[in-house]
Amino acid sequence: MSEHATTDARLQAAAASLAAARQQRQPRARVSEGFALASLGEAYQVQAIGMQQALTQGRQLSGAKAGLTSAALRAALKVEEPLYGWLFADSACHSGEVIAWERLLQPKVEIELALLLGADLPTGEISQEQLLSSIAGVVPALEINDSAIVGWQLTLLDAVADNLSAGLYVLGSQPTPLAQLNGQRLLGTLLCNGQPLRANVAISLDEVLATAFWLVRKLAARGQPLRAGDVLLTGTQASIAEVARGDQLCFQVAGLGEVGCSFS
Repeated sequence: MSEHATTDARLQAAAASLAAARQQRQPRARVSEGFALASLGEAYQVQAIGMQQALTQGRQLSGAKAGLTSAALRAALKVEEPLYGWLFADSACHSGEVIAWERLLQPKVEIELALLLGADLPTGEISQEQLLSSIAGVVPALEINDSAIVGWQLTLLDAVADNLSAGLYVLGSQPTPLAQLNGQRLLGTLLCNGQPLRANVAISLDEVLATAFWLVRKLAARGQPLRAGDVLLTGTQASIAEVARGDQLCFQVAGLGEVGCSFS
């Protein structure tokens, strides 16, 4: 057996392990160790295998997500650029939805801004103007991250292989045009059961757009440009938060409205 075939079998097995963890709702040990992932490139290959398998099974992509968007954190981890993962249409939830706890393994929540695309983006080079003109609106979003790795004891390679711990996402129902936010200072607060969990979080729209620009260019350069109707999750605006069964969440952003969900 060739070295390439051996590598493929190992990465295929890593993707199968992550898929089985999610299907069985039973977190697994680190795939970075169990399958000897050697690089970020191999981790992205595992992610891509998992994505293709999901598409083969009838799931549909609905956009993309960015992770590790903090420059300070990237510097500490010696990573040169943010990370990316994929969103699936059956992972989208409506604001106000009651989410069955049984859908999840070990969820945590992040507060984000989501950009909604109203036009297809081209393959290859994308200008900032093309991105801005394609954005139909901005909404507050809750990302329900849900790692397939036991106890969230994951390395960077595990996170990437596991599609950046993607679980579900919840979007606000009233998109705001970008032009309406020009120069506006955005402050967000995450409430859990009516009590502030993350309060008065300053949100830089410029940084959100810079992350989105990196994300769409990265995917277009890979021959996977985003399309009209797709969602861009642009990275967490505060540290990840614990959630429990029965919790009610509400993320409010001045000038953008709110988004919420609860767990049954």
